[in-house]
Amino acid sequence: MKKSEKQIVKTINDIKLPVIPKDLLDALDVLFPERTPPITMEYKEICFRSGQRSVINFLHEKHKQQSENVMEEK
Repeated sequence: MKKSEKQIVKTINDIKLPVIPKDLLDALDVLFPERTPPITMEYKEICFRSGQRSVINFLHEKHKQQSENVMEEK
């Protein structure tokens, strides 16, 4: 990993996000499901959808961390 990539990762992990509701994640999963693209899909569309899903996966991970932090505080 390059130095600039390490800085980005550190910055992302340092950002405090508001509480991410499970209902929001469920809705995003329906709107932007994780699925294999059809073979006829253009490369740039595959990249675009992959980026959408990457954001949702990031939010899932943050939601999981938030839930674990709440459990640890009790």
